[in-house]
Amino acid sequence: MQIMFLGHAGFAVETAGSVVVMDPWLTARGAFDSAWMQLPRNHHLAPRVRELLETPGKERFLYVSHEHKDHFDPEFLATLQRRDFTVLIPRFQRSELQDVFAKYGCKRVIACEDGREVPIKGGYIKLFVSEQGTNRDSGVMVRGEHHCFVNINDCKLHDRLARIAEEEGPIDLFAAQFSGAIWHPTCYEYPPETYAAISLKKRDSKFEAVARALEVVKPRAYLASAGPACFLDPALLHLNFEKVNIFPNATTLFSFLEKRLPTLGARYLEPMPGDVIDARTLEFTTRVEERLTPESLEPYLRTYAADLAHLFRDRRRNLMRAEVDEIHERLRVEFQRKLDLLDLHDRVGMPLYVELTELPDRLLRVDFKGRRVDVVPEIREATRYAMKASAADVVRVLDRKLTWEDFLLSFRLRLSRHPDVYEPIVHGFLGVEIEDMRAFCQGVRSTEGRRERAVVEAGGRRFSVQRFCPHQGADLSEGWVEEGRYLVCPRHRWRFDLEDGGRCPTNGSTLCAEPVAEGERESTEKSPAPTPDVAPRVP
Repeated sequence: MQIMFLGHAGFAVETAGSVVVMDPWLTARGAFDSAWMQLPRNHHLAPRVRELLETPGKERFLYVSHEHKDHFDPEFLATLQRRDFTVLIPRFQRSELQDVFAKYGCKRVIACEDGREVPIKGGYIKLFVSEQGTNRDSGVMVRGEHHCFVNINDCKLHDRLARIAEEEGPIDLFAAQFSGAIWHPTCYEYPPETYAAISLKKRDSKFEAVARALEVVKPRAYLASAGPACFLDPALLHLNFEKVNIFPNATTLFSFLEKRLPTLGARYLEPMPGDVIDARTLEFTTRVEERLTPESLEPYLRTYAADLAHLFRDRRRNLMRAEVDEIHERLRVEFQRKLDLLDLHDRVGMPLYVELTELPDRLLRVDFKGRRVDVVPEIREATRYAMKASAADVVRVLDRKLTWEDFLLSFRLRLSRHPDVYEPIVHGFLGVEIEDMRAFCQGVRSTEGRRERAVVEAGGRRFSVQRFCPHQGADLSEGWVEEGRYLVCPRHRWRFDLEDGGRCPTNGSTLCAEPVAEGERESTEKSPAPTPDVAPRVP
């Protein structure tokens, strides 16, 4: 088995009889309206990937993990002329990927439910599908020629990895996201010291998730992938040079892992786009000459930004006042339509204010309990959520050139919330498409309806808790305990204080934790074992 790294979360896996191309993100226009660009550059690999997918001989597969445009690249896929390959995609409730590939004209499309195996010569491909709330993603396994590669990219499968490893047997190479990929705290208006503290906490939490995944999977090698993109829009360029943020490099990760897992024995590999790794020897059979390092990063990015400056000049345009007024009204109607379908609206006790930067004295005020969107001159409440963006960026969502989630991931907005507490319904209201709003509400209720309980030991005491995380339903029996009192969700690392009824201090969600009296009958469910306190922090 030979594995070529394509950049970001992309791989091309070749076995004796098959080629599996995973998440090729190769367009020179990047993703999320060109806000994210590949780091390092990988555009030069497009001809090689086209050759792999278009050349007869081996059975060929294209795997796309989910809809995010740093994984699903329609612009590159449109350049493929010969499409006699098989497309593997996860079967989500939202049918976007199925709809796109139904019209694509390839040999066949297999929309895989969770655990679906697709046979190949000497082995199989297997998809692991995860869909909770607004998150839809999947991971993939290729087993062949006595070797196995598992790539979970961005997929939050951490609470299932023990079961996967037990059922699937030895895993040679493992790839999982290690960098942040969300708009918090990047887009939030925090003081610098607060921003740095939140970023460091999120970074270390992500690193800890990778470390725990490696402890469970025990691969022979970990491939650093789904790492940070870069941000070349002049308005976003500063994000690349912040001392602390949620976009760390592989060098920082490896330093953490070496301290955290001194006896694991796995190799940590940082491939460059075009590198090829042999699954048997774990050696590079092809190694590109140019290696990006922390020392060479800044001049590399300055040159990269200069080369692609035309992308950002081309997307700028000045709007007439009449256009801005029209966009403002269209946005009000859009939010009202969303609100009409949000049957969880009465759970949100604070308003959402939305400001177009061109109209600072005409804010949209979303009143969730009153189920109406009004135009107001200013923010009235101290307790509120707020979003600010330009009409020129928002109109691309209203014109359906971007989804709402794509827009949020473009980082071309500013957000604030008082108090600074995560509000899942507001989060869903902003990020979910109109046609998915009812399904979002149903998903929240479905998660809340899972009342199975488990017993957790922490600080020498035992607690009965709800087994499934109230956020997105992760199995907390695969979680861990920190500081002798906090049960940590393995999927998003929310911490629930067992000494405070299982309450999450950052958002008020609860596991309804209750002490188990000595001699009381225990739950038959598996419960997470206590583990050492927080992993060492990388300076």
